[in-house]
Amino acid sequence: MIPKSIENEIRSQLSDLIASEKIVVPAIVLEVPRNKDHGEISCNVALIAAKQLRQPPRKIAEKLAASFQTSPETVEKVEVAGPGFLNFFLSRKFFNTVLKNLLDDPSHYGDSDEGNGEKMHFEFVSANPTGPLNIVSARSASVGNTLVNVFRKRGFSVHSEYYVNDGGGQIRKLGMSLKARIKQVENGKDSAEIPEGGYHGEYLINIAKNFTASEQEMTDSDETLGRIAADSIRDGQEETLNDFQVTFDNWFRESSLYEKDLVNQAYEKLISSNVTYQKDGAVFFKASEFGDSEDRVVKTSDGRYTYVIPDLAYHLLKSTGYNRAVNLLGPDHHGHILQLKSALKALGLPDEFFHPIIIQQVNLKRDGAEVKMSKRAGVGITLDELTDEVGVDAARYFFLLRRTSSSLDFDIDLAKKHSEDNPVFYVQYAHARIQSILRQPAALEFDLNTGIDISVLKEEAELDILRLINRYPMTLSAVVRGIEPHPLTIYLTELAKAFHTFYAKHRVIGEDHKLTAARLLLCKGVAGMLREVLNLMGVSAPNKM
Repeated sequence: MIPKSIENEIRSQLSDLIASEKIVVPAIVLEVPRNKDHGEISCNVALIAAKQLRQPPRKIAEKLAASFQTSPETVEKVEVAGPGFLNFFLSRKFFNTVLKNLLDDPSHYGDSDEGNGEKMHFEFVSANPTGPLNIVSARSASVGNTLVNVFRKRGFSVHSEYYVNDGGGQIRKLGMSLKARIKQVENGKDSAEIPEGGYHGEYLINIAKNFTASEQEMTDSDETLGRIAADSIRDGQEETLNDFQVTFDNWFRESSLYEKDLVNQAYEKLISSNVTYQKDGAVFFKASEFGDSEDRVVKTSDGRYTYVIPDLAYHLLKSTGYNRAVNLLGPDHHGHILQLKSALKALGLPDEFFHPIIIQQVNLKRDGAEVKMSKRAGVGITLDELTDEVGVDAARYFFLLRRTSSSLDFDIDLAKKHSEDNPVFYVQYAHARIQSILRQPAALEFDLNTGIDISVLKEEAELDILRLINRYPMTLSAVVRGIEPHPLTIYLTELAKAFHTFYAKHRVIGEDHKLTAARLLLCKGVAGMLREVLNLMGVSAPNKM
């Protein structure tokens, strides 16, 4: 069992001190100062409380610092900086316990009840079952799976889901495209043309080749053909994601919403809520009254629902079992978000329930030139092709190197390099180097499980590593707070750099028996930390490279 974290102890004391002033502030956020001369932990709670207390934030910070109970076991001192920041300096004794806590149970280091069991629904990838997964879907898979892992580690109850878009006109268009491919397979390439707006990818040729005569007899309609193709493509997408180390708790089919009449029910809820009106034969939703830029058609003059209605039905279903629904969406979904948000708000759901995240575009580059992608034209690089070339580890790691709100330049040549220029190689090499040290005969003479005095670790390079190990829970908290996984790659780079720096400056195995044992233990801790974070990201930690 991991002891109460230093972050929780600081938050607890600050909360009590703030409560004594009879004011309420939002959740107390702790961060790592950029300059290590400013301590190990920083907090801006005094600046936040200043407005309510009607006092200068620095004066509030000074009062909090003076009242804070320091201890040689944990927080050694508290200083006030700038306009009212609180900087906390941790004791040397505390750093000794940090390493011990990590080594006691590396896979559970950083675990927390931060989420307090809150039920969260994560939907990601959710690509149309009309072709192989593209690179934006791959980025969504890497981001989504990593977020699910982190949120679970921090005490949230998480359900992961892939929404299969097997409804709508695209399935009929897919069926028409498959019909053309079947004719081409039977009678030659010139015997049929792919319909306008259809799917040109060669993957349909493979489906057509495997299409049996008995299946053809049963499939007069384009809709039926489309469903057969969609099922085959969906199976391929699941296999691809399994190879990418991404799994889901559930694959939810859009068609099930219609089968259970949930789409009609969602529409009727809008009607009964008096937030619609008729115009020119169509039914409009008063979206502009609920945060959208204009009112939106929800039912066309010929009786068809627009796409916001099945999406509304799906999210109303989510709301019956979850406190928050996080959706990772492609860059073409910007316009749709406001429509869905306003509809959910009109039906009484709180603003914080629906949390959309736009996964920005990925630009693949090879030899300095951009590699164009187009799934429908059948000339784009798929996730399978990318991982065949660079490997799963590099792909998953590279997709997390930037914020989801930023487009990502994916350098294929760099991802394949076996050098320290390659970010994932740099981190994995640190782990492999440590394993090499621990395999040395001189290292094997030490029993690293008991009786090692790590207080002899006093060099700045050693303390930097201990500071980073201590920072890990705050890094996880930052991922949760921002619903953004890229802090993990920043953390790994800094930890690997700290180890490489330490290794370059100091001998691990030397003549001083006590120091050697302590440094071997430190190395073991770094390896455990690297392995744990890489595992959250779906990336391996090789013992040899």
